[in-house]
Amino acid sequence: MALVESGPPMSDLAVQIVTHTIHQAERLSSQLKRAGIPTTIALGTIGALTSNGRDLSGPILVTEEALTSSLAERLFELIDTQPDWSDLPLLLLLTPDGASKNSFSKLLSRGSTTILEKPLSFHTLASVLQSALHARRKQYQTRDAIQALDTCKARMRSILRSNGICVEHLDLDGNLLAMDFDGQERIGIPNFTEIRGASSRSFWKKEESSCGAEDAMKAARSGSDGHYERHFMTSKGESVWWDIKLLPELNLIGEIDHLLAISHDITPRKQAEQALIQSEKLATVGRLVSSIAHEINNPLAALTNLLYLARLEENRPEVMAYLDIADQELRRVSIIVNQTLRFHKQSSSPQAVSPTNLLTTVLTLYQRKLNSVAVQVEMDLMASSPVSCFEGDIRQVVSNLVANAIDAMSHGGRLILRTRELRGKTCLKRGLVITVADTGDGMSPVVQSKIFDPFFTTKGIDGNGLGLWISQEIVKRHHGNLTVRSRQRKDASGTVFRLFLPAF
Repeated sequence: MALVESGPPMSDLAVQIVTHTIHQAERLSSQLKRAGIPTTIALGTIGALTSNGRDLSGPILVTEEALTSSLAERLFELIDTQPDWSDLPLLLLLTPDGASKNSFSKLLSRGSTTILEKPLSFHTLASVLQSALHARRKQYQTRDAIQALDTCKARMRSILRSNGICVEHLDLDGNLLAMDFDGQERIGIPNFTEIRGASSRSFWKKEESSCGAEDAMKAARSGSDGHYERHFMTSKGESVWWDIKLLPELNLIGEIDHLLAISHDITPRKQAEQALIQSEKLATVGRLVSSIAHEINNPLAALTNLLYLARLEENRPEVMAYLDIADQELRRVSIIVNQTLRFHKQSSSPQAVSPTNLLTTVLTLYQRKLNSVAVQVEMDLMASSPVSCFEGDIRQVVSNLVANAIDAMSHGGRLILRTRELRGKTCLKRGLVITVADTGDGMSPVVQSKIFDPFFTTKGIDGNGLGLWISQEIVKRHHGNLTVRSRQRKDASGTVFRLFLPAF
């Protein structure tokens, strides 16, 4: 099926003869047809020439006798109103005196007008008309190609719109040169001239780091594909997530002079992920509530006993000793409550956090469970510099890793926690490394390949399969990475998780 409705068939194109008399027109037409040149006749008028609107037919041949001032003016208007693809050939059979008439000067100024001076051989006339017909056919082919291209563009825009895709043209510094209309709508900019030349980063949320985008830009400028995700705020304050792929564009000599950004709207996916993350947070809170209840119950029970003994004791020094112990137990409750509040407190922007506090706060909440399963904790905290992160999110990650490690050592073992600083020269190699290792049962290669998949769990009904997947997503948002190594041996099994957070 054709993409566009084409104009007149190429075989139907004919030279349009405009003469003063019917006899002259028929004689010229007969001669041309014998030479294989199709013709139509219009006596002293161009009514037939304009009746078909944009789809004009072949070249126009006008004799000097028919070329009045009025006809010249109408021919000029006809040629001047041609569409961009059309350069309608107009051939004038004139004597040398006729070519010099001022009344025809306006018409003769058009580039598509050709003067054929009499006397002229029929062979020359036929050759010129064949060339004009060939040129006209090429114009119709150009018209059809333009219409086909416009149709393809419209279909492509429809496909891009339906799939939430925006295309942007950037310079090598990431400044906007062009953007499709759908992209402008998503950002909320009615006029692209308002943002032309602006940095594509100007639409990011303020807390977004440029590390991932800079790496993508470097990759694209070097000839590779770059990829990153970004959080945009529209002019209406709406939050939009885009998955952005950067492609290099080459000029005629093979040099990269521009970048093409193909952005896919992933806001619905991000919203679904956030809903799952909130669900997992609630599940984490549920698990912690049980642990915290036991942690608080023990000192409260001791406090009750101590107050009872203090009431019965008549010896004041003994009473004071009981009260001192009671005060210590109350302080213990206060510490547990404060650390719990810190665990779930979330700021609206990254904050500098001590690596040591990250680990010790989590350990405090799991202390009773660690004791109940006889797990020995070994800590090697070498990192001292604060790391910039969303504290609540990273505590959730560390909590998941510690909880999983404890679950893997139901018969006791060792939990090893380490921190160290990486001091590389690039943003991907400078930052904090947190290691959480256990001497538990370990994981098979098949399990290791699936542990970051959503809803994959080895805990049966006790697990929902979201903890590590959400932890991985949190780490990605921090432009870090979370990796795992594990082995299953009779004498040496265990698992090591390595969490890297870049220093911004």
